[in-house]
Amino acid sequence: MVKDNSQLKLKNHVTPKARRINRVLKTKFGVSLDDFTNAMMGDVTIAQKIGELGRQSRLSAEFAPKLAQAYQEIINGSMAYNKAISEVLVHAGKSAIEIDKAVMNATLANTQYGHKRSELAAEFVNARNTENQRHNYQMNYTQIKGYIDAYLVGVDNRTALIDQSNRPEVKQLSANEAYQTKVINEALNRGDDARFDLIQQKDYQPNTVRGVLAEKFAAIKSALGF
Repeated sequence: MVKDNSQLKLKNHVTPKARRINRVLKTKFGVSLDDFTNAMMGDVTIAQKIGELGRQSRLSAEFAPKLAQAYQEIINGSMAYNKAISEVLVHAGKSAIEIDKAVMNATLANTQYGHKRSELAAEFVNARNTENQRHNYQMNYTQIKGYIDAYLVGVDNRTALIDQSNRPEVKQLSANEAYQTKVINEALNRGDDARFDLIQQKDYQPNTVRGVLAEKFAAIKSALGF
């Protein structure tokens, strides 16, 4: 029940001088000096309103700092928690990438190792086959060269032996030519007075010499395997 404010006999000297602050009181805090006067004069509704605001203010004064501290701790804790989670995940991501790189490098190295071993084995097989072919060629070449060398030496030896055995006949041919020359010259120089009996004819192949040479030559050929 609202009483008539006209019953208030106290003179208000302040409000007229602070109208702006009175408006701020109303807009900022939800009460005015009129509410103050009305409640003082017995306005229950206004008094109840002021009382409720006072009760809430007492609760706020007691619990608001604690709630603010709790909220701040919640915010800080949530921030720290999420920041730590972020750091863990970021580090985990970077580490996972490094691990994946290491795994891929090891896998690549393992593949390269297998490839290089295969390449090395192929090179070894090729080199061995080449060496075998070279060796076979060299062996065949050496054998053929040995046969040819022996054959050529044999031919040279036989030729040398034949040349030696023919030396008396070759010498005899020269001696015959020299004898014929002397006979012609004697005939030309002396005519019927030519003394052909004084011209000596060299005989490098008497029967006895021929026999001895033939025997020696046959023995040498037999010793050499001809």
